[in-house]
Amino acid sequence: MTDGDRMSGVWTQAVHDYLTGSVSSRFRGQEATITDHWQGRDNLLWRARCGDGADVVVKMFTDAGQARCRRQFSGQAQFAAAGLAPEPLWYDRYPHGLPCQILVYRWAEGEALQLTDQQQCSAHADALARIHSAERDEAQRFSPHPFNLLTFWQIWQASEAPLREWISAAAAPLLVEHVAMMWEAVHREMEAALPMLGETVPAPVHGDPAAENSLFHRGLGRLVDWEYFGLGDPAQEVARFLFFEANGLSDEGKANWREHYGDAHSAPGFSERVDLYFRLLNFQAVTYLLDGIRQRAAPDVAATDSEAFRTQYKAFLAETLAVALRRSLALWELPPLGIADGRLLADEIGNLMNIQATDRKPSSASAN
Repeated sequence: MTDGDRMSGVWTQAVHDYLTGSVSSRFRGQEATITDHWQGRDNLLWRARCGDGADVVVKMFTDAGQARCRRQFSGQAQFAAAGLAPEPLWYDRYPHGLPCQILVYRWAEGEALQLTDQQQCSAHADALARIHSAERDEAQRFSPHPFNLLTFWQIWQASEAPLREWISAAAAPLLVEHVAMMWEAVHREMEAALPMLGETVPAPVHGDPAAENSLFHRGLGRLVDWEYFGLGDPAQEVARFLFFEANGLSDEGKANWREHYGDAHSAPGFSERVDLYFRLLNFQAVTYLLDGIRQRAAPDVAATDSEAFRTQYKAFLAETLAVALRRSLALWELPPLGIADGRLLADEIGNLMNIQATDRKPSSASAN
C-alpha cells in the first residue's frame, strides 16, 4: 500500500479519529470533516474542518519528526501574530492511533507565490527580512544549517582532501586542474574574509524560504514549512534562496528582491557576505555532485538493464556538472572551460562513474 493509498484510507480515518476522540485534541467530541490531503517530501498532510468552524491542517512528520516538528511549532508561534506564518495550535509527540508525531495549525489563505510577479517577489523579500530582523531571544535552538561563515567553511572544507585525492587517482586531468584551481581561489577568499566576516551574531531564520514554501495573500508574503527554523545566518539564508531559485528569478528579479529586502533589513557587511556565500554555494554544488559519485549516492548505472538509461543518465550528469563548473568559474572570475572541454569532461565523469560501478561488483569469493 502506498502513502497515497494510506492517506485516502486507513490513515485518513485515523486522523479523523484522532481529531474527534483523542484527549490531546482541542476538537475532541466535535464533528470533523477531512476536506483534502496531500504528500510533502517527508510528511503527510490533511486539511480538516472541525465542529467549531476551525479550518486546520494536520501535518504528520515521517522523517526526523520530533526535531522538525518542534522547530516548526516554535517558528510559527513566534511569527503567526505578525502574519508571517500560520497559527500553530498544538503538536503531539505520541498521537493516539497515529504512527508519527504531528503538528496541527490553522489553515492559511493565500496563493502560491510567483517570483516572476514583481509585487509578490517584493512581498517575499519583505517577509524574510522581517523574520531576520526579529528578536533572537525567542528562538530556543539553532537551525540545522551552519550558523555563521566559519562553521559553514569548517563543515564543507572537511570534504576537500578526500574528494581531491579521489579525483587525482582517476583518469580525470581536466577535473583535477579545475577543481584544484577553484579550491585555491576559495582558500584565498576565505583567508581574507574569515577574520572580518567569519563569526557573526546569529538571528532567526526560516530555514527553507523557497517559493514553494511561500504564500501571497492580500499584498503580503507568508511562509509555511518552518521545519528548519532556528538561529542562523540571515546572509547565508538569502544566498541559499537566490542560489536555489536561480531558474525562477531573472537578474532583474534578483536585484529587485535584494533591494526590497535591504529596505527592511541591513547590517554592516551583510551584502558582502551574501555575495560570498552565493559564490561558495555555486562551487559547493560542483563538489556535492562529485561527492555524490564518490560516495555512490548516484544510481548504479552499471546494474541497470537499459543501456539507453545508462547513456542518458551519464549524459545528464555530465551536462549538470559542466553547467555548475562553468557557472562557478565565471563567478570566481577564473579561466573558463574551453569549447572542446565539454566532451572531455563527459568522458572523465563517465570514467569516474565506471570506477564506482566496478567497485560495487562483488568479487568471485564474496559472490560464492
